Amino acid sequence: MEIKLEFFENISEPVLLKAVWEMLCESDQEFVPPLSARGGTIQSVLQLGGDLEALPHAYYKEIIKQPLILAMNKESGKATGFMAFKHNNSCPELKGFSPSNYITTICVRKNARNLGITREFYKMIQSERIPFQFRMPFLATRTWSTNSSHLHILETLGFEVSARLIDHRGQGIDTIYFAKKVNYT
Repeated sequence: MEIKLEFFENISEPVLLKAVWEMLCESDQEFVPPLSARGGTIQSVLQLGGDLEALPHAYYKEIIKQPLILAMNKESGKATGFMAFKHNNSCPELKGFSPSNYITTICVRKNARNLGITREFYKMIQSERIPFQFRMPFLATRTWSTNSSHLHILETLGFEVSARLIDHRGQGIDTIYFAKKVNYT
């Protein structure tokens, strides 16, 4: 599958909005806690629980206000993944790495996983393909301590741990904040 990446300051096309919604719903329960149990993309209280039948409506409303990079299947023209981020973000957990482009969410359709799309998102957000007005000196994100595939990518791309919140997402599940200085290429 050949993929092309596109930056969007915000998306308004109904077909793309629908694709983002579908990807959120498809991966909702894979997040810890599920996206449907969250009130937004940067909330500070993240505990397990919530309605397993719920859909991520509140989360979606936040995502579509954020800049995104969409992965598009060149053959079908359909969206296969996205990376959303908060521009010019600062928070106490990222002291020393602010202001940043703070990646809030990465979703890739199940049938497009393990093709390097997440790594390509990270490459693009650190490249000159990002409009000048959206470039920040730092790139940051957070994930949970049992998300081994994301942790591996962050480590291989040179991210460093900025903060670790022990048992933040439940017993034995920490929230880890990562950041790095960006040199746009």
